[in-house]
Amino acid sequence: MLTGFGLLAKAQSTLQRPFEGALHTYRVNVGVGASYDFYITANADGSGLYDDGLTGEFDINNATGTVGDDGLATAQIQWNNGASSHIYYLWLEATAPGGCSNLINIQITPQANQFDLLSENVPVTNTVSCPATASADGFNASSDAYSAGYTTLTFKVLRENATINPLTASANGWSFVPTLNVDPDLSLGKVIISIAGTTSGTIAPVAGRYLVNGTDNEVIVTVSIENAPGYTRDITLSVTEQREDNTNLNDSDPSNDNATHTIEVMPIINGMGGA
Repeated sequence: MLTGFGLLAKAQSTLQRPFEGALHTYRVNVGVGASYDFYITANADGSGLYDDGLTGEFDINNATGTVGDDGLATAQIQWNNGASSHIYYLWLEATAPGGCSNLINIQITPQANQFDLLSENVPVTNTVSCPATASADGFNASSDAYSAGYTTLTFKVLRENATINPLTASANGWSFVPTLNVDPDLSLGKVIISIAGTTSGTIAPVAGRYLVNGTDNEVIVTVSIENAPGYTRDITLSVTEQREDNTNLNDSDPSNDNATHTIEVMPIINGMGGA
């Protein structure tokens, strides 16, 4: 028995329309004990066989094997840069222990990668503010214990064009490494207080990387910046090393990876006195 390819992915990067950079798993129901061979051709009639070892546009893992008790022939294909220039035909040839074979194929049209993580202010138009001067922010106006305090800012990191995980029928998780830059830095305090999503909750970093539940399309990043009287300062949140789980897709648009908020200058006050 040989039945069709498991076309379970339903989002942006799919089995038949994979993004460049995506890793997808292809499965075919085949009789137990049959040997199998996955291969790719340029034409629907099976001509134009591609040599996986020489073709840089894709890599097939587990191309050959023997079907086990699950009745599945399975291969993973990494679709590389340049794959969107062609249409491909993925074939599965299954051979029963007695020597008879059967074939099935699907057409695959790779797409340019569209998976994207971007950073923005909250709200997006909130790009300039004055330093916070409330006691809750550590500001102390007392002349004998003056402190300029801290300003708390919020940014948002958004995920666009997710891929559905066929095992869960929901979007794949995603992750990134944030960096916080202040210009001028002045060697003053700056810290990411928290990163949180609706279903992910407050996320604890793993070696600096934040892992987000696939059901969250965005997370809120809260940061604290020590105030610096006499200076206008630009606060930039950058998202780096973006990656989608399972497909291993990387970020497709680096132009929107940075969001900047300007904290305007607060006057310098050097004590209070008089006669």
